[in-house]
Amino acid sequence: MRKNVIIIALTGMLFFTSMVRADEAGEKALHDMHMMMRFMDHGLCVALEGADLQMLGQMGMSEKLDRDAIVHGTIMVNDGKGIIKEMLEGKAMQQLYKEGNFDKETMEELHKLGEKMLEVIEQVEKIHKSIYEKGEREIR
Repeated sequence: MRKNVIIIALTGMLFFTSMVRADEAGEKALHDMHMMMRFMDHGLCVALEGADLQMLGQMGMSEKLDRDAIVHGTIMVNDGKGIIKEMLEGKAMQQLYKEGNFDKETMEELHKLGEKMLEVIEQVEKIHKSIYEKGEREIR
């Protein structure tokens, strides 16, 4: 029952938000920046899930799947970072700057957010690297 209510609510939200259109250039730019933020959020989640897979693989508790977890986790980390970088530097961002109808303060905050997201991923990578190297030393 609870699941059905959630599905109905989400469907309703998607239906009504699909009818919303930004009429003014500033509203469109704000919408574009919001979409970029959502993509960046997705990139961060993908990267952190990938880092989790790497960690699970590094624990060495499943001979059959450890290597796959590390490989796929690494792909996810790289893809997550790529999504964030694409939003900060890619064609959509370049077009937004070209059009110039955005709020500068919001844009600065968006870039700061993206940089912080990349810092989080880099910190997780650093931790995993040190754990992996420590594990390699202990095995020898």
